[in-house]
Amino acid sequence: MRHLALSLAALTLLASCSGNSDNKAIVAACTTGGENAETCACIADAMEAKLDPDLFKRTAQSIGREKRDVETFVTSLSNEDQLQFASVVNDMFTCKLSPPKA
Repeated sequence: MRHLALSLAALTLLASCSGNSDNKAIVAACTTGGENAETCACIADAMEAKLDPDLFKRTAQSIGREKRDVETFVTSLSNEDQLQFASVVNDMFTCKLSPPKA
């Protein structure tokens, strides 16, 4: 079940502006993935609100700036950090994600 939640979080980010540069880096990665800017800002804001500041910064660096694969990044994290990501999934689903492309 935990793996499913983590996979959903990773997919949400891939399918996927507030003020700070870490937030903007996540929004940019999300919009590059094909999601609209409003949805991406919602996702980045949810992550910023729920993730530990250090984990949020590492996420922005890895996914936003280094363009690492989201799933690879999330699975490389400690169990504690993965649980933090899982706690954000419900918030992400309220961000009006675009339907998946066929």
